[in-house]
Amino acid sequence: MIINNLAQSHNSPVKKELSPEDFLTRAERIKQMKIPESNEQFVIVKANNEALGFRFNCYNESYLKDKVDKSTFDNTVKLANKICEDAWRRKKNEEDSEYSRSLKYVLYFAILISSISFLLLILLIYGPGGDGLLYASIALISIAGVLTIGVVIKSMFSLPKFMVLEETIINQLREFLENENTNTYRRLSLNWTMQEKFYWLELNIIDNPNNKSNNP
Repeated sequence: MIINNLAQSHNSPVKKELSPEDFLTRAERIKQMKIPESNEQFVIVKANNEALGFRFNCYNESYLKDKVDKSTFDNTVKLANKICEDAWRRKKNEEDSEYSRSLKYVLYFAILISSISFLLLILLIYGPGGDGLLYASIALISIAGVLTIGVVIKSMFSLPKFMVLEETIINQLREFLENENTNTYRRLSLNWTMQEKFYWLELNIIDNPNNKSNNP
């Protein structure tokens, strides 16, 4: 068996080596990035300090005053920020949740009946008990064993599936921005996009002939 494991390890694909950047937080990573500056082609909404939301002071009157009012722009940014906050809150609740609570109660019950079984054995050995106590003890310890094995198997094959935070936010933001574009911004000759890892949002001025979005 050891030989088989070694052979499998030898034949398995080589894993990608980790680099120091892999251990950086989003906030640390964004500090090392070169974020584009707003211009006549697009307006950038930068990430907040945690890089899990966006700043509320990015309305650029020079480029947008004749395109969209500040309240509409700010409302879009706030709703996008709320998507990030809600996803982060759900992720935090998942991590704090006790997924094995029901299994824990089953295990407690198995321990209880095991204790009762041992008490019956003690009575059988030191008291006047008969075969009834023996059969009852064997039955209880068997039930406890089955329950314990069931808990172990259930724990091994029913691991909880946690949400992937960045993937969830990206999908929800993409859908939200598309709705905003469809309902409001395209008729204003504007179009929202986001950096692929949502390190910033980008409002493109699409009626500008020189406009070329940084994002496909």
